[in-house]
Order: sequence, then C-alpha cells, then structure tokens
Amino acid sequence: MPKPLHVLAVCSQITLSALVAATSAHAQSPPVVFQGLEHNAVGGATLRIDRGALEVAGLGSGGTDGVAVKLGEATSWTARFTPTRDRALPLSLAWSAHSDGQRISTALIRQAGDKLEVSALFTGATTPTYSAQVYSGGQLMGATGRLSPTARIDLGGFSYCDFSEICRILLEFHNTANSACEWRLVLGTNVVVGLPGGATLTGNELRLVEEVRPAGHYPYLTFDTMLMQSNAYSFAIFAETVR
Repeated sequence: MPKPLHVLAVCSQITLSALVAATSAHAQSPPVVFQGLEHNAVGGATLRIDRGALEVAGLGSGGTDGVAVKLGEATSWTARFTPTRDRALPLSLAWSAHSDGQRISTALIRQAGDKLEVSALFTGATTPTYSAQVYSGGQLMGATGRLSPTARIDLGGFSYCDFSEICRILLEFHNTANSACEWRLVLGTNVVVGLPGGATLTGNELRLVEEVRPAGHYPYLTFDTMLMQSNAYSFAIFAETVR
C-alpha cells in the first residue's frame, strides 16, 4: 500500500514579477479561503473546495500553473496534498517561498523513471550550499554537506506509489534558529536515498538544511507567500498550517 511522502527546497533570490504576471490572468477570480488562508489561482489553474479539500485543477504541461497562498509573516508552513499525475508526462512539483517580492526558497521534485529526483538551491551565502541529512525513526543515519545547486538526490522505491489518493505528500518549510532555510521530506516508510557522490542510506526522512556562516548576515527572517506549481493533472490540498 502506498505510503506518505514529504518534500524539499531551493532558495533563489529573484523578483516576484513572474508570479504577478502569472496571476494577472486570474485577477478577477476571487481568492478561495481554505483553513483560514487565502489562496489565489496562478496561470490557468482553477480552485474549488470539494469534500474538505482544496482542489487545484486546470494545470498545463509546462508546470507553471498552480496556487499562491498568502501567509502574513510566517516562519513555518506545512501542507499535506496529493497530486493526480498526467501519465503522459513525468511528474514535476515545485514550491517557492516569497518574502517582500523576492523568491527566497524553491523546492523541486521530478519523476525520473521509477524514482523521484530532488534538487535544492539556497541563497544565504555568496556561494550557496546545503547539507542533506537522512534519518530513520528520528535517528540520524548519515549526512553529506557542501552540496551545490546542481546536486541531485534520488529517492528510490516509489514505482509502487502511483500518486493516487492514498499517496499523500506532507511538505514542511521553515526558518531555523539562525534564520537559514530548511526543508523536511518525511516518508511513510524507509527507502534507499541516493546522495550525491554515490553514498546510499536507508531512512524515512530527508532534511535539506541551508549552510549559513554563523557570522554572516541572512536578511530573511520570515516569508509571506508560498507558491505551489505542477504539471500534474491536478492536486488536492488536505491540510495546511502556518506559524
């Protein structure tokens, strides 16, 4: 039986003009309030609440359609959702956190055969790097650091998970105590995680932690918008929390 899944991120500092342009076509569409948060359609997406979940449909093959969630001044955001994939396309899922018009973090997951490929980029340093940490039942199994934006992390064993209703993803993004970005990917079962450099570890949780020098300055203490985009046929959000 398919198990839950969690996700991760990319920090890149660019303007929010692309998001504004993408949402302009839906400027006349009223926002949808779901679990106390305002959601706005992006690109060609449509939003509706159905059976206690927010359904995001009308997604194109380019992966730019989705939903933007207004968060106020947040330090943590989580969401549980399920994508219904288009079998003609390898699945692509992306999330980005925005602060004052700047995109500070973006998570990207792509389907590569029977695996999921995760990539990350962070902006808290001149040369952004991050560490990948694999846990099993809360115990650290191993980690590797100084990963560059071009690094890829493979999650194997998901060919059985057909991204159906019972395969729900739980994503968390937050700022750590020193204001660095961190994404957590918590799986419902142990899988083999392929780290850059060839190391393989078995665990049910993947953490990607931005490497910020303690003496350095990191300007983003909060974020105010979360953008979710995909080339899936649709996706449904079942739960969201923000702090």
